[in-house]
Amino acid sequence: MNQFIRIEGLEERLTELMEQEQAIYYLNQRLTVFVSLGNPTGRAQVHTFRGKRLSTIFQKIKTQLGERPSDYQWIKVDLAKNFQFCTFSELNARLQQTRKNYFRSGIAFDTRMECAFLEEELNGNAMLTPDPDHPDLRINLKNMTRYVELQERSVPRMAFHPETRCITFETTSVFEEDGPVVLQMNTTAEKIRTYQQQHDLTFEITSVVQQAGRYLAKQVQQNGRFTYGYFPCFDKKIAYYNSLRHASTLYAMIEAYEVTPDIALRQAIERAKAYLIDELIVVQENRAYVVDWEPGEVKLGANAAAILALTQYMKTFQVTDDLDVCRQLATVILELQQVDGNFHHVLAYPDMTLKEAFRIVYYEGEATFALLRLYEQDRDERFLTAVVDAFDYFLEREYWKYHDHWLSYSVNELTKHRPDDRYYTFGLQNVAPKLTFIHDRETTYPTFLELMLAARDMIIRIQTQGRQVLLENFPLEQLEQTIERRMHYQLNGFFYPEVAMYMKRPERILGSFYIRHHSFRVRIDDVEHNLSGYCQVLRNNRKEVEQR
Repeated sequence: MNQFIRIEGLEERLTELMEQEQAIYYLNQRLTVFVSLGNPTGRAQVHTFRGKRLSTIFQKIKTQLGERPSDYQWIKVDLAKNFQFCTFSELNARLQQTRKNYFRSGIAFDTRMECAFLEEELNGNAMLTPDPDHPDLRINLKNMTRYVELQERSVPRMAFHPETRCITFETTSVFEEDGPVVLQMNTTAEKIRTYQQQHDLTFEITSVVQQAGRYLAKQVQQNGRFTYGYFPCFDKKIAYYNSLRHASTLYAMIEAYEVTPDIALRQAIERAKAYLIDELIVVQENRAYVVDWEPGEVKLGANAAAILALTQYMKTFQVTDDLDVCRQLATVILELQQVDGNFHHVLAYPDMTLKEAFRIVYYEGEATFALLRLYEQDRDERFLTAVVDAFDYFLEREYWKYHDHWLSYSVNELTKHRPDDRYYTFGLQNVAPKLTFIHDRETTYPTFLELMLAARDMIIRIQTQGRQVLLENFPLEQLEQTIERRMHYQLNGFFYPEVAMYMKRPERILGSFYIRHHSFRVRIDDVEHNLSGYCQVLRNNRKEVEQR
């Protein structure tokens, strides 16, 4: 598309928004517009324009763009609005009270908007993180200076004193991607694509699942090992590796293939599966252990995740080739179970002595879920009996208080085979007290959606079986509202191009999911949990269509 046609489309949409919104756009009788030009290979270039009229500003924009090669793929335009004045001291105090990377306003460090940055620039360049040379500041002067120099931006030399006058501001934003896409702040201070709330959310989630599946496929190297992740602000690769997350990510990729088949994804699945079996699983005396080679240990959760991945593979591709190794992995899980139903969590490798009796509650939910998925295919009563014994332990110690998504998956599966009121009640208690917290949670924490969707699946079974008495005090409406809320809200953690373009190397992380308060970290497990939740959404939607 011609660059001027693209700019004219953005101007037209921004003009419409100005007329619709009740906002203060003028500062010192001037409008301020930021134009961000980006491409997948590098950080976006941001240019600032000021003028009395939007049409005048856009004429300046067209003139400047006409003088440079159109080497950019993305255009984003931000119109500054709703200015708030404060001193530098007041700003610093406000930043100190804000969760890392959750300051969602732009900042001008002078009243003429000559030294002004969008919130995406501030957070994408770690400018609002503690500066080792100035421990009392939440403005990282080193990172700010480096960014200004790389942008070749002409800004006045700033002297930051406690009484220096600063301005915070919001923006009305439009991003060009095959036509203008409006980005607006909602009531929870997240900037989202408005069409996510106006059109069929299923279409958007399907696209996101496809992109996230392709992202994970690209992370699988030729030998089957994943590129584990990045800190994208400065394109730092994460060197650590985790066998459990290798297996659980493989599981999510197979789920993604099931709902959005893709040949490149299938090929990556095969490579990652081969690496799991050949490099991460050790078989000794008819027992299979998933090994983390660096710390030298075998984790209950890793064996469980491997079973989940391999059983999902066999179910999806209609084969039984991996049944024996699944049984061998399950044998280790059964041997880790104690007389009271509890599980030991970590063995030392290679001597297989007990390293940690308990590490994290997730392992127990993963273990029972995995045994149930294997039982579905193998029908070995030992696996179901082990889960029943484990739930006796969970019930006695009120494990529902952990509100664990793996336990939600597990109890949902268990009630398919043992529809006992005690298990149904456990599953309801596992989710109900947490709903208000989940609804209002500021972070995109992806396992919340998994927790709720598994619980809703179980609730449908309760209703089908005529056990509505169990639901008398359960907040069904709140559950539905919270699921709907989180389906939208989680998309705020997706690396759309309008977010990725402010990172050092956007192409590394496009189509992935990030954790904002962990420096926008992208790790394969960050992607997998979002993927699993959204795959469940799509499967449920298909069931509803089939039942009509």
